[in-house]
Amino acid sequence: MPYAQISHLPPPRTTPVNVYEDARKAPVWEQAFYTIWMFTIFLPIDAFQPIRNICIAGLLGMLFLHRAQALALMLKAWPLFLLPILGTFSVFWTPYPAEAPKNAILLLLTPTLLVLLATRLRAIEFLRIVMFAAWLGTLYTALFFATLPAGGPYAAKNHLAFHMMIVILVSLGTFLNEEEALALRLIGLAFVPIAFLFQFIAGSATSLVFAVVGSALLIMVKTVWGSVSKVRHMRTIALTFFAASALVIAITVLSVPNNTMVDDFFALLGKDSTLTGRTAIWEAAERVSADHPWFGVGLDGFWHPMTGIAQTINENDHKAPGTKHSFHSAFWEVRVHFGFVGLGFFILAVTWAGLRTFGLWLREGSVANSILLVMFTVVLVSCFTESYAAGFHSMMVYFLYYGGLAAFRTGERKFVGVGQLVEHPA
Repeated sequence: MPYAQISHLPPPRTTPVNVYEDARKAPVWEQAFYTIWMFTIFLPIDAFQPIRNICIAGLLGMLFLHRAQALALMLKAWPLFLLPILGTFSVFWTPYPAEAPKNAILLLLTPTLLVLLATRLRAIEFLRIVMFAAWLGTLYTALFFATLPAGGPYAAKNHLAFHMMIVILVSLGTFLNEEEALALRLIGLAFVPIAFLFQFIAGSATSLVFAVVGSALLIMVKTVWGSVSKVRHMRTIALTFFAASALVIAITVLSVPNNTMVDDFFALLGKDSTLTGRTAIWEAAERVSADHPWFGVGLDGFWHPMTGIAQTINENDHKAPGTKHSFHSAFWEVRVHFGFVGLGFFILAVTWAGLRTFGLWLREGSVANSILLVMFTVVLVSCFTESYAAGFHSMMVYFLYYGGLAAFRTGERKFVGVGQLVEHPA
């Protein structure tokens, strides 16, 4: 009969530990490819159209390779696709369908390729490649220094100023982000005054205000919010205080009889109560929308040489006949072309992205998430006076929606569960 062996060693000790997946990181060559793509949309000029087309082909190839992850994220981000789908169907009722199919494809590709970027890049990586593209764009813009008051390589000075604002905020955010390499932070700091100079030369006071206020918010989040978030319930108290203060100030301003504060503010920005003629354009948009209330005039159905009211706007704005102008409002741009249905889809997508971006920032108020929130806010406010966010591939469209996609935290380090670490005695 065998004898049982009695061990004199103590039993193994187990310790509960949290188990995480490793964060996914796109290889350097892939990030370099995305940087080239971002550069071509940071500088939306005709000279880069061949490179832009090659990049789109490459992005579609990447989409096919990572179709499983991308499709899963597309289903979650369904509000971003409602307006592009409506725009695609609008080719059947637009009065000028010649270019509508091509633009419908670009409209569909905009959220699709943005989902691909969100699938492959974490928030900090997305901001980094945007920053690299913005730096390259700034260096290219410097070659047109003598023509910066007219917009330099951009179609208008407002476009130049808005893109320089992106350079300022992303570069300053990188400098404030201690997770980035010191060399990148210092280079980012060096680009801030350069972009401020270009923006000042362009003479767009509105973009300058956005840049100053956005920079102040980033610095405040870095210096104040980090300390506040360490105290229990202090974030809620701080947000409530700021919201109440803003409400009190607004009520005070509106209750002052015969006040000229609004006009004085516009004068400070170099504008008048008509917002540099924008109100006249909005009146024309309202007249067109009244004739096509639900589904609009369709894609490319208004800014066409054969549209009389469009050419009247160009003439009043001293634009050449046939110029594709804009309504200087993303909301009016969508309503005229896609009606109340399209406007509802647009507001739904913006609300979805905004709430998710804000929620991501509340859960993790990192510098990267703070940049996404500030950029979303800036682009959202610009929707009232500019049409950038209603376009196709552009930095403004990407920053309006990327935060909502980043909230899914695709590629970030994820908590798997609690494991048991077994320590055997020596």
